[in-house]
Amino acid sequence: MSYSANEISALARKAAVGAGFPHGQADQFGQAVAVHLGAGRAPEAVLAALDDPEDSPILRLPLLMDDVLRAVALTGSDVSLTLHPGDDALALAYARLLPVRLVECRVEQRDGAQPRLAVLADPETPSRPALPPRIAVPDALHARLGTLAARTYVPASAGSRQAGAGAGDIDND
Repeated sequence: MSYSANEISALARKAAVGAGFPHGQADQFGQAVAVHLGAGRAPEAVLAALDDPEDSPILRLPLLMDDVLRAVALTGSDVSLTLHPGDDALALAYARLLPVRLVECRVEQRDGAQPRLAVLADPETPSRPALPPRIAVPDALHARLGTLAARTYVPASAGSRQAGAGAGDIDND
């Protein structure tokens, strides 16, 4: 089935929070998932990232992108940084979230070496990722994201309704 980029981003963000990730990293993850899936990349990387809130690309890649921006500011445009094993699948999506135009962006894998993210950026030109109007999402991925996102919902109870959850009496007309 296909969904808008905003729908996928919001669902992935909620899923990350439901899996135990901090809100800031979950926000970036949601955006990166939309970029990743919008580019037609494998959904398995999204699921793998959600597996371990203690050791995940969701925690590391935002920090790496900060390093990329600092390196671009220092060097002018051409940057190559080492990726943690397992981060290569989502690294390109996170790089596309950078606020600078990327002339080239790739993951380099050499025999016996850790993968590297190579970026050639135009730091003078701001940019935002272009996303297709609809993004195809496999049913299994959507279901898993929905299950994790459901962990963030307030359970229906009299106490939660008294505290303001759910529709009010006026909303049910």
